[in-house]
Amino acid sequence: MTSDNERASRVSTARRWTLSTMCALAMLGASGQARADEARLCDAEWGRQSLIVQIGKRKNDGKPLQPYVPSQPMAPYELSGDRYLFGERGKVYRAIGRFSDRKEGEEALRKVETEMTHLYTNAYPPFLTSPGAYLVTGASTCDIDRRNPVIDPSSWILEKNGVLLVGTDTSCTGGKRTKKVTVVSCDGMKNLVTDSVTAPCEANRVDTCIYPVAPDVFAFEHYYSQPGAGTEVRLRVYDVRKKKRLQSIDRSNDSGPDTELMSVKDVDNDGVPEIVFSIAGSGKQTSMLKWSKGKFVEVKTP
Repeated sequence: MTSDNERASRVSTARRWTLSTMCALAMLGASGQARADEARLCDAEWGRQSLIVQIGKRKNDGKPLQPYVPSQPMAPYELSGDRYLFGERGKVYRAIGRFSDRKEGEEALRKVETEMTHLYTNAYPPFLTSPGAYLVTGASTCDIDRRNPVIDPSSWILEKNGVLLVGTDTSCTGGKRTKKVTVVSCDGMKNLVTDSVTAPCEANRVDTCIYPVAPDVFAFEHYYSQPGAGTEVRLRVYDVRKKKRLQSIDRSNDSGPDTELMSVKDVDNDGVPEIVFSIAGSGKQTSMLKWSKGKFVEVKTP
């Protein structure tokens, strides 16, 4: 069995892999058994807080909503007020665009007001607003308390295993952007753990996957790509009740058939994910870390 020092050396080896490869691995993990699907939660698949140009509002009559199409960012779409922190329950909002930068949002608003007047009425003129954090969990039993300062600026809020997971993306400052996940107690007020990763502004976004490992343990996997620079991966494991980081693994990987890739998936379908290392080209597994006695440890693999 590989020693802890050898494992640390392998984990920190500077290699890179492309975002497309990362997404392919994520899809591979999601295509397995149902229990593995339930354990994998990735915010690339959710809505998130952003500025929108709101052009209308109607009662939610249960009809399918017109989706946002990234390839047509200025096309109208609809979103449910029930799924957003500042949204009005029972209402559907008609909107244009998703903007993280206020200046871009204001430019889009001017375009709507001057070039897209057929999309709204004088009784409901367009305006720039934010619907607030996306509420991932439809029926929450925990309290989302806006007295907690992490709530209002958050991008999304998820309830899982008796706590709230609150994701926040900061705007670029000094050439850097920061992604944070704060674990909040079910009463909405006590911040148990804050996990963060900083990326260059050239990385348009930092994506996060959340893996429940044990009743009080979560693994957070953050990844981001820069043009021509592959994908950086940051995996952190926390016991949130003890407010303690248990493990930290960083990956920096190039593309190429001989690259050793790391993925998180429930290999044995027991509801607890494993950390798997394999060769990109062949898919051959090189090693695996399995949860045992409070940490991920390497086990013998075929």
